Amino acid sequence: MQEFRRFVRGPVGKVLLAAIILPFVISGFYGYFTGGGSDSTVAEVEGNKITRAYVNSRTQQLRQMLRQQSPDINESVLDSFIRPQMVLEGIVNEQLMIAAARNADMAFSDTQAARMIRANPAFTDEGGFSKTRFEQMVRSQGMTPQGYLDGLRQERISQQYRQAFAATDFALPGELAEQRRLGEQSRDIRYVRLDLDRLRGEARVSDEEIQAYYDENRDSFMRPEQVKVQYLVLSPEHYRDRVDISDEQIEAEYEARRQMQQDGATRRQVAHVLIAVNDDRDEEQAIERAREARQALEQGASFAQVARDYSDDRATAGSGGELGIVEPGTLPEALDDALNGLQVGQVSEPVVSDAGVHLLKLESESKPEMAPLADMRDAIAADLRRSQSQALLSEDLVTLEELIYEHANLEVPAEQLNLPLETTDWVSLQNLPAPLNNDRVRQALNSDPVREQGHNSDLLELGGDRYAAVRLQEVEEPEPLPLADVSDDIRAQLRLNKARDRAEELATQARDAVEKDDADLDRLATLLGTEVEEEQGVQRGAAEPDMAVSDAAFATPRPAEGQASDIRFVDLRNGDLVALQVTAVADGNADPLPDEQQQQALQELARVEGERTFRQVMTFLRDSLDVELHPNRLADTDAAQ
Repeated sequence: MQEFRRFVRGPVGKVLLAAIILPFVISGFYGYFTGGGSDSTVAEVEGNKITRAYVNSRTQQLRQMLRQQSPDINESVLDSFIRPQMVLEGIVNEQLMIAAARNADMAFSDTQAARMIRANPAFTDEGGFSKTRFEQMVRSQGMTPQGYLDGLRQERISQQYRQAFAATDFALPGELAEQRRLGEQSRDIRYVRLDLDRLRGEARVSDEEIQAYYDENRDSFMRPEQVKVQYLVLSPEHYRDRVDISDEQIEAEYEARRQMQQDGATRRQVAHVLIAVNDDRDEEQAIERAREARQALEQGASFAQVARDYSDDRATAGSGGELGIVEPGTLPEALDDALNGLQVGQVSEPVVSDAGVHLLKLESESKPEMAPLADMRDAIAADLRRSQSQALLSEDLVTLEELIYEHANLEVPAEQLNLPLETTDWVSLQNLPAPLNNDRVRQALNSDPVREQGHNSDLLELGGDRYAAVRLQEVEEPEPLPLADVSDDIRAQLRLNKARDRAEELATQARDAVEKDDADLDRLATLLGTEVEEEQGVQRGAAEPDMAVSDAAFATPRPAEGQASDIRFVDLRNGDLVALQVTAVADGNADPLPDEQQQQALQELARVEGERTFRQVMTFLRDSLDVELHPNRLADTDAAQ
């Protein structure tokens, strides 16, 4: 069972799941900016325009969210990972889902959206919904109340569409048995390995060869241009000692957070039995059948058994009618109201919805719990200090920008804002010290005003609320490095080149020997100067002897019992060559699991199949709906960030 879980939750599965989920997390549901000239339109979905400004806004919001979650995150990693192109893909996928949901007549009413807004603790004041607070918070995000409402409705419609595919698939015991047979399968292999490092160690390089290589590639051994850079940095750390946080402030913030969490939505674990209304059964007949099902419960039948016997929702009937975790506003209003009147363990009377007639069982419910003040004091103090430091920084930014523009040096701006003015040692632009190791700094130092005219740079945003201004003090032109400084590097490169040439020669001989002479592994071992090795019980994706070898072993046709497969060659990323044979195959255990584990495994397999189905649906929507992409227009977005 453990091997099966590893199979369905392995690296490939996680990558695929991230490819599905991440775009919808980052796409941003609230608002949909249109307008502007054609050059600002980076995509169109069914005639709806997606603007460069909107993509830029969503990118910055996501980066800011990740900064708040991980304050120590590396800015260069953040900027390279959260790219506008990735955000655009998420927005396009979201709009495709919304268009398809509308074509399917899916809806989320204004009443449902309004109920969710009123239940949002962010919009409460003194224990109740505050229209003023709602409008202030929405407008602070650059939206109108109607735009927020429309965005919320779009979000819920798209979730309905996604769940219609991703959450309704199912798996049969036979499928699970086959998956376990394959997923838990192991293989025995014999192999020989041509080690590039061994060949490199055997290679010999003369001083004459080093001199010749240096003479032929002299331009490759230039010391880059060296510069001395004067700079000043403005960041929240500059204000740390100027901010005092009192116990009263910490306690007030804790109380505000506690109140917000208490007002948060209750999480409920819910199961249901659905009696469909269709051509063969009207609503009254459905209600009567639901009452029969409830009577069976009262006579001692389990809810899971009644769901299997009565429910027309085949996606959940086999799993006891489980709907999973449900928050207020997720289900239709009639079902929400029925759940509000239930205690844990109770079953509702028949409830009518557009889908049919339901019996609902409230299995559990919980609210998020707040940690004690003592455990949160330091974190709250840090948040308050960060917030106040940010406010002081914002005040000084405007002043600093004016000063570096008005003055011919950085001494005056540094003095007036009490900032340390520093100068680097001799460095190359590609090896700038922290905190200047940033592409924006390099671009500024290469600009004409700074390099040719000797001006201060503009105020540069480095990320993480850090800002800098730079000025070139001195420049030394590139010059050739002496041979003595690079001879070791040249020797290592020439040894590697010789090893690769020898490895390629031996690999060709080995392949020819197998193809023309039907050589076995023992002969290949002699040819390659190595030994035959064995590995038993190799699992899918195993790191030993190498993941590429494991993958090749499982891509090899199953040999007949007692025989070995044909020899298969694998080129490893480090330059090694492996020749292998599969000598034995042991299938995984396909016997039924204990009931609880069997049910969990079927649910997991159904989830994986549901995600696969949804990926196929998204591919179909891309091909069938009207989508135009102009990713080249995002270049201005990149430059602006």
